[in-house]
Order: sequence, then C-alpha cells, then structure tokens
Amino acid sequence: MIRFIKDFLNGLSSFFFPPICKGCERRIEPEAGVVCAECWRKLQPFPAVELRAKTIPEGLDAIWPVFLFDDLFQKIVHALKYQGNISLGYELGRRMAGHLPSDFQEYQPVIFVPVSLYPVKLRERGYNQAEAIARGLAEIIAAPVETRLLKRVKNTTTQTKLNAEERQVNMQAAFSVNEKCDPVQGTIVVLVDDVFTTGATLGSAAGILRQAGYGKIIAVTAAAPI
Repeated sequence: MIRFIKDFLNGLSSFFFPPICKGCERRIEPEAGVVCAECWRKLQPFPAVELRAKTIPEGLDAIWPVFLFDDLFQKIVHALKYQGNISLGYELGRRMAGHLPSDFQEYQPVIFVPVSLYPVKLRERGYNQAEAIARGLAEIIAAPVETRLLKRVKNTTTQTKLNAEERQVNMQAAFSVNEKCDPVQGTIVVLVDDVFTTGATLGSAAGILRQAGYGKIIAVTAAAPI
C-alpha cells in the first residue's frame, strides 16, 4: 500500500511538474535523467588542432579535454556544480570514456585522482563533481579512483572571474598530498577535473604530486574553451 501511494505521488508530480532538460529546456521523460539524449549527442569533441595549440601546465606529461566548452556544455556543468545534479557527473564521465584519444592507451596502469574541493566547499555542495566524473570514467575504463591522495588545503576563491596571472597566484600552495598514500611504482596518476582553462589548478595539483614522488602525471577534463 505504501509503495502504491509513493508511485501515485511520483506520477502525479511528474504530470504537474514534468522534468525539463538542463541543456535545451524541453520536456523529457523522467527516465531520461536531467539531460536529453539529443543534447548529449550535440556535445562537441574538443578539436585536436586546438589541443596542440594549448600549453600543457607545468608538472603534467599530457592533458586531454574531451569536449568543447560551448553554451550547451556550460549549461550542463552549471547544473552539475550548482543545482545538485550529481548524476550528471557520473554520466559525463561515462561519455568521456568513449572519446579519449588512442594515446590514452599508452598510459597504463592508471589511477583516477579527482581534483579535490576544500572541505567547506565540499560540505556546501554536498559532493565533489570531479569525483563523480572520475567514477563515471572508472565504470568504463575499469581503473581505481583514489579520493584520499590529493587534499585541498587552501580555500581558494572562484577562478571564474580571474585572469591567468591571478589564477596562478590563487592556486599557489592550494593542495597537499596524503602521506598515508604511498606512490605505487609504475602507476600513472590521471588527474580528473571538470574544465581546463588556464591550467592553474591542474598545474598546482600536479606539482605537489611530483614533489611527493609520483612520476608520470596526466590530466583528463570534461571540457575546455577554445
């Protein structure tokens, strides 16, 4: 009886408040999640020619943004980070796995290390979007996710409105490495984050990992702007 009432109320809610796609703002079926299949298909791969023109942040051996940061992606990542839609992170990671370049196969074995959030921000948001993306990647690629290794020790201001130089200063000494996590010989660290802009965040994280003895470090991000 209780199950029947819950199903009835859920159906009633869907009838009066149908789910809306976070990308195109059209009505979608409840089972579709929060982004419709058409919007997922419209995400553009990051152009290889543009990737070659980008500077790899110091401390990284390689970096791969998967999708182009356009208006559609901006809506999706905003819904992920600021509207409580953690499921978007898992789905984004799963979709990213199918778009990684063939060069990624050269980096084995790997551990996925999500770029950490400062504890206050983590409590406010309730989850780390980079961890959700990493776990989505790991579902497809079958590699471990290590959330204890990298710690955010500085409550940095948001990078959105800072220029490249300000971002570098903002991210100085932002991370530390958990000394209880010893480097595993031959294991490659794959830093995972949502957006690669100037590389200040990823460079800061990679630098502290190198100091701790980790050898090969690469980064995979969901997107990057041109």
